[in-house]
Amino acid sequence: MNNKQRNVYKIIEYGMLVTMDATRKQLESNIWKYLLYEISHRRHFIPILAIYFLTLPNTTAHQIGIYAGLGYLASFLFEIPSGYIADRIGHKKTLVIEKILMTLGLVAFVLANSLPLFIVGSVLMSVGFSFHSGTGSAFMHNTLTALRREKEYTKVMSKLLANVSIVSAILVALLPFTTTISIKIPLIINIVFDIMGLFVVLSLTPPPQQFAAAPEKFSNLIKTIHRAAKPGFYMIAIFIGILGGYMFGVGPFRVPYLEVLGLPIIYVGLVMSLSRVFWFLIGHNAHVLEEKIGVKRLLQWDVIIFPSLFLLTTLFTNPYIVGTIFALITGYFWGRRQIIINHFFASCITDARYKATMVSVANQIQTIFQFVVAFSIGYVMNVSYRLGFMVTAGSLFVVLLAFVPALKRIK
Repeated sequence: MNNKQRNVYKIIEYGMLVTMDATRKQLESNIWKYLLYEISHRRHFIPILAIYFLTLPNTTAHQIGIYAGLGYLASFLFEIPSGYIADRIGHKKTLVIEKILMTLGLVAFVLANSLPLFIVGSVLMSVGFSFHSGTGSAFMHNTLTALRREKEYTKVMSKLLANVSIVSAILVALLPFTTTISIKIPLIINIVFDIMGLFVVLSLTPPPQQFAAAPEKFSNLIKTIHRAAKPGFYMIAIFIGILGGYMFGVGPFRVPYLEVLGLPIIYVGLVMSLSRVFWFLIGHNAHVLEEKIGVKRLLQWDVIIFPSLFLLTTLFTNPYIVGTIFALITGYFWGRRQIIINHFFASCITDARYKATMVSVANQIQTIFQFVVAFSIGYVMNVSYRLGFMVTAGSLFVVLLAFVPALKRIK
């Protein structure tokens, strides 16, 4: 090999190193960009959405259930298909679709003067949530895998989302002040965030993927999901689905219960903000829980922790103490969540092409239990909120206790 050839090879080798270094920097930038995207994804106006709706002409409280119910239905129908679409066309493209849907949904809310546009906004927002579900986690897991940092997934994502929770806490706490200017101001602020978030998503660098999910008919997709699930996937998915179903199923009854106990409505936002503070603290230490305790013992502890906390809300009459307990329940639920998602990716899925799809399957199971809990516990809540949360604690403990033998088999 002569000197000229050696120089050519050196130039090529140098060019490859520069390209690899540039690609790595682009992939690393996904982390802080995803932080900004998640901030834009949060719907900080949700606590006042129903109040805003009732300020519109010819609206009633009963119609809140109509637009919310149709939104839940849309989310249910699109949950698994959206996960598969994400794996099929690419996670970045799906996040772009999600951001467009969310923005259009907000515009519909702002322009609404009656129920129909509110239904449009609710459906678009719910479908947007479906397209986000599983997709963001899969995108970031692929990013960290490409950076050879997949073992840091829990640490990176828990801290990232914990930081997002603090921003969310501030914006929720500001709701009483922004609404004094106009009740539409929180929604308009979110539209600005969504537009910024869209530009952030467009700037993301898709991590290299060896394979994309193959086109499937619906019947074959079900078989594919079954093949992609390792032994233990459905057991854990049902366990966390039940837990999440109870969390979200009784969620709408928390504020009325606090109001009955005497909490001024102006402090409701502060309770929500406090939950984000707990989320921040737990999320920043989630990787320690994962390393010291492990997902197996964590889920075993959940059998005791969540029912006990729900029971505690019935043993106190001070609304500030009860509100703090509710905030702790929410903060702990979300703060430790990435430990479970990481376990899904590492130990429960056989085919890495279907990460978003399989997380969507788990979320779909949660949605089913959410409906069941909301309707069944709702009847008891009509009699007494305290009795309702007692039943919540007791029934949740009994149901989760049945999973203890299966949880022992987690590796």
